[in-house]
Amino acid sequence: MANISFFQNRLGRTDGVSLEVDKWRRVLTERLGHRVWYCSGNDDVPGNHVIPEMYAHHPTTWKILRNGTVAFEAAEVGSEEALEELIYAHADILEERLLRFIEDEHIDLLVPNNLCSGGYQPAAAIAFHRVIRRSGLPAIIHSHDFYYEDSGEVNATCHTVASIYDRYFPTKLPRVQHVFINRIAQAELRRRKNIAGTVVPNVFDFDQEPWQQDEVNAGLRAAFGIADDDLVFLQATRILDRKGIELAIDTVAAIEEPARRRSLDGVRTASGGVFKAASSKIVLLCAGIVETIGISGDYWGALQAKATALGVDLRHVGDRVQHSRGRLANGDTVFSLWDSYVHADCVTYPSIWEGWGNQFIEAVFARLPVLIFEYPVWTSDLAQAGFDVVSLGNEISDRDQAGLVQVAPERITAAADALCAILADPARRQALGEHNYAIGRQRYGLDALQGLIEGLLAGAGITT
Repeated sequence: MANISFFQNRLGRTDGVSLEVDKWRRVLTERLGHRVWYCSGNDDVPGNHVIPEMYAHHPTTWKILRNGTVAFEAAEVGSEEALEELIYAHADILEERLLRFIEDEHIDLLVPNNLCSGGYQPAAAIAFHRVIRRSGLPAIIHSHDFYYEDSGEVNATCHTVASIYDRYFPTKLPRVQHVFINRIAQAELRRRKNIAGTVVPNVFDFDQEPWQQDEVNAGLRAAFGIADDDLVFLQATRILDRKGIELAIDTVAAIEEPARRRSLDGVRTASGGVFKAASSKIVLLCAGIVETIGISGDYWGALQAKATALGVDLRHVGDRVQHSRGRLANGDTVFSLWDSYVHADCVTYPSIWEGWGNQFIEAVFARLPVLIFEYPVWTSDLAQAGFDVVSLGNEISDRDQAGLVQVAPERITAAADALCAILADPARRQALGEHNYAIGRQRYGLDALQGLIEGLLAGAGITT
């Protein structure tokens, strides 16, 4: 039995990295018999070992992030030399705290997630490079995103940060294995830095019981002012620019047109109600957190303005939809992310960039129709599987004054027509759901993940 630790700026949340780490933990503990620790910067999840400086919103980390990866502000940090000193001093603190944790818990294998690739935390990447060298421990660098990708989330603002990216993102040392979540990342890192690695796609537990209404989630719609007769289009992702949520707004606006509303009259909703064209609402429900890391600006504000202008009922409930069920200080119920799928009639997933597609696979498990934009990794890794989806195509035609993306109007109308046809035909909807579920179970279940993890552990000299 080995002691294995996952590291990330935050863990135990509803973001894709946290959810994927949870799946690795299940395989490692329940199937392979190892012990697992979470080490992160957030202190709101019981059981995590907390290193505050690892959290993106730690004052010093945030100062580095904003000035090193978004926009350099001389009034805040002074010179580039001062920023460099700040980064390396912060790395010194992280290094010593990481080593103390590793020694105290007798950790045998290090698994940093995105800290050595995404670009948000230059100091953390430096610290992990040093820790791996000093400890001599094997490491699996799990890279979900890279600083140079087209996500638009980070941008080296000066030579200092660019040079750190070049040297430390990701760490290249003996006893380090690299894991990518898609083929594009695998090929690009080999081209850029001659670093090879293994593709481990994000997966899902298809062996669990289907999500259903129970005594807790039965109240979800009522908690958010949604009637059983209303249709819910679920946007389960975080809210940040690359998620393309504006395209979901455009599509729902098209579905709100009178002829399409009439085509949905009498449709049975996920909660057992009946949609009434004359009175029921169509709600675009955003269940993820509003992201503040990276070059996001006022994305949520721009979405709200667009929804208001188009008459779309857009709601954010991310403060009450979290990783696990619970209660707020005022006694209000906190629902799990999975609870939101139980009440959804359709999932919108119009991301213009994704490292993989967690929420897509979740929708497949829930047997729900899915609206997608064909982002690059969809084309390279997922499309070949043969999923049946409603597509907005793969071309952005323009951006509006607020920077929100647009696709050709005929793409929107065709997608709206297709979704209405699926929702209005129960047999077709069921067949689509079962078709996608069968593909997902075969290709992206925990059995597939276990085989890949066993190979990585063998490469690290750990027996199972």
